[in-house]
Amino acid sequence: MNKTAKGILIGAGVLVLLSGALVALKLTEPDSGTASGSSLSSQEDHSTLLWELDEKDIKSVAVTFGTDSYTILPEAPTQDDDGNTVYNYTLENTTGLNVDTVLLRTVASRAVAVTAVNTVEEHTSDLAQYGLDKPRATVTLTMQDGTVKAFFIGNASPLSSQTYFALKGEDTVYTVASDKLSPFLKGEGEYLSKEIVPERAEDDNTILEEILIQRKDLDYDIRLKYDSFYANVENGGTTATHIMTQPVPCNVNPDRGSKITVGMYGLTASGVVKVHPTQADLEAYGLEDPFCTMTVTTDAGVIQTLKIGKSFQLEGDDTVYYYGYYDGVDVAYSFSAETAPCISVQPRDISSGLVFTTYVWDIGKLTVTAKDRETMTFTGSGTSKDDYQVQLNGKEADPERFRKFYVFLLKTAAEDLCLNGETVQGDPLATITLERQDGKKTQTVSFYEAEGRKVYIEVDGVCAFMCRRSFVDTLFKNMDLYDTDQDFILNW
Repeated sequence: MNKTAKGILIGAGVLVLLSGALVALKLTEPDSGTASGSSLSSQEDHSTLLWELDEKDIKSVAVTFGTDSYTILPEAPTQDDDGNTVYNYTLENTTGLNVDTVLLRTVASRAVAVTAVNTVEEHTSDLAQYGLDKPRATVTLTMQDGTVKAFFIGNASPLSSQTYFALKGEDTVYTVASDKLSPFLKGEGEYLSKEIVPERAEDDNTILEEILIQRKDLDYDIRLKYDSFYANVENGGTTATHIMTQPVPCNVNPDRGSKITVGMYGLTASGVVKVHPTQADLEAYGLEDPFCTMTVTTDAGVIQTLKIGKSFQLEGDDTVYYYGYYDGVDVAYSFSAETAPCISVQPRDISSGLVFTTYVWDIGKLTVTAKDRETMTFTGSGTSKDDYQVQLNGKEADPERFRKFYVFLLKTAAEDLCLNGETVQGDPLATITLERQDGKKTQTVSFYEAEGRKVYIEVDGVCAFMCRRSFVDTLFKNMDLYDTDQDFILNW
């Protein structure tokens, strides 16, 4: 081998040795994100079981997290479908509140057995570097025999899956798997169910007599009342069982109105703000002088009240939330307009566009009067197209022709609501009076001239709606067409 070849081999060997030294130095170098003095690394874990106790012997688990301090207490165990014991828990001082018992079980089950992933530093003199001088959470597990395990939860370690941990009264710092500690890093409210009032049960026959919404951004109240007529008569699902009586009387759309006509059933908050809020809390949340109040009165005289206070937003969330308080449940909640529709609902949102809702074969008498035209008075009897008979001004008439004319009247549209105290003047352009055969409902609808080629629609003496003047003009034309064989005009 020549000298040049030997030199190359020797140089390569030196490089290999140097590289190995550098690697060794790198592996033993403290992680730049690890607290000083820590032996924590991403290398092999050295798990240590700190304790393991029997869950059936728990007396209490006390947690302090942020400004919240709460205690979890065991309840009588039950059996699951497989015969296994299920340990149950509740929160102290939450009688009457809907506690999420499933979530509480995780707190207890994580407290009775704790395993450290690594021992970070023994005999530390500086807990602050681990966030353990002012821990994020303090947990005290007390067993029936008097055994107490108290521990602190500090900052997340540079390994995001691990969190710094220390036993109370000791100076050794450990890391514990973050997911094992997550149940302790929750406020008391997170262990309450957000469901405030359950969905309506199938066998629940409660009648919601009145639903009242009062809001500071409206010059009027929104009041819905149960109407036994619509509840008991077949109307093809065109109207809800409630009617709006304020700000104007009108039918309620069964689909769009259902978010209000269900009352408090299914009321679920967006979040829990505070359990047992003080008077000062309620004032700070704007609940002593609420922005919105929804009141539901049942046929049994039970009154349910939901108060909505100030709005707020959470960091990184565009949703506008509102503080809320449901009377009878001592919790301050948060709601959005989605979880509490009373916050933003407008009368137009839930009103039905229909003015007439009676089936044609249920009509006993229908009178149509208009300027410069002969009054048309229909009288009818029967239950269906097979047996219905009708007269026009005392003479036999064709039931099918009558049906087609009434189809046009059904198109009378409440295109807008009169919410500003509008009043009618002068004589009506036309008036339609409808009486049912069963005598359960009589309705008088009159049309009055308004500005901008529109007309007011007065229902039973109340100026309630507006529509285009072209509808009334088309009514006149169809009255003229009645005694001809021409098709009625259905569009305008």
